[in-house]
Amino acid sequence: MPVPVAQDVGITWYFTGVFSVSDGALVYRTASAPSTFQLTWVDRQGKTLGTVGAPGTDSRVVLSRDGERAVAKDAPYNASGDLWMLDLGGGRRTRFTFNKDVYSPAVWSRDGTRIAYSAGRLGDTIYEKAASGLGDEQVLLKEPGLRHFPTSWSSDGRFLLYHTENATNTGYDLWALSVTDRKPHLLLGGAFNEWAGVFSPDMRWVAYVSLETGAASEVYVRPFRVSKQTGQPSLGEGKWQIAKGNWPQWRIDREIVFNTAPVGTAGFATPVNTTGTAFQSGGPQRLPFPPSVGVITTPQSTPDGQRFLIEVPLDQPAARTSISVVLNWPALVKP
Repeated sequence: MPVPVAQDVGITWYFTGVFSVSDGALVYRTASAPSTFQLTWVDRQGKTLGTVGAPGTDSRVVLSRDGERAVAKDAPYNASGDLWMLDLGGGRRTRFTFNKDVYSPAVWSRDGTRIAYSAGRLGDTIYEKAASGLGDEQVLLKEPGLRHFPTSWSSDGRFLLYHTENATNTGYDLWALSVTDRKPHLLLGGAFNEWAGVFSPDMRWVAYVSLETGAASEVYVRPFRVSKQTGQPSLGEGKWQIAKGNWPQWRIDREIVFNTAPVGTAGFATPVNTTGTAFQSGGPQRLPFPPSVGVITTPQSTPDGQRFLIEVPLDQPAARTSISVVLNWPALVKP
């Protein structure tokens, strides 16, 4: 019969317990209490325009395309939780999932009728569900042992971008899932970690993050292609580096918004031109938002780019990590 020898053990982003055992002593890092956030509207100058709901653990908020609704997850990146639908006009907050096993943030379909997310054991299953909440969720892909993180739905509804986070030998890999036949297609799976792929609204380009030049994450853009003969998606020739950054988001076809390392320290926007055969971008400009350290989502822009929904942390960061020691722990498991 299992016997607990320690509680509230901290875990890493890879869901690995932070502990060590030696000669009858158990040492572990104590898990941090859930952070508290206030969802806040700000303009491009950083001025606070209002708040959404009461302070709580809701974070990783994702706006619908029309800016009238949002979906938030009630647990941090390294913990499972549920998704909640936020009516930004009426202020209503309703539960969208019910099993406390959701791993990723929500991904809206372009028409706002469907939502995709990963759940199950460490996010091994990608689901879709009607945004209205009606009906049961449907399995799009299940691969036991692999962690999935969906990030973007194509404008025609045919493809869902996602990355896997624990692929053997290659780590983080970028994939496109064909929603109609539910077949996964590898886009990038080389020696470097690639993640956070997002379609441009016209589906001609994919922005993503890579570690190919070293330790710092960088945002890149490449063409997106679908074979007329086979219907198979792929990335075309050409590659453009935007800037050092993480978790990009497209704002219409005119701008890419992203954050910088450490995650959530600052938000930037880069003007882009997607109309030609070659991708063009300007220099990134810092958005004067309050920092939201530890938040993995990028500030969410309304369609006109004049307002952003951000997650402002209300907790003071801990001054030091708490370490606990259990001596003679084997005695706890003796009958």
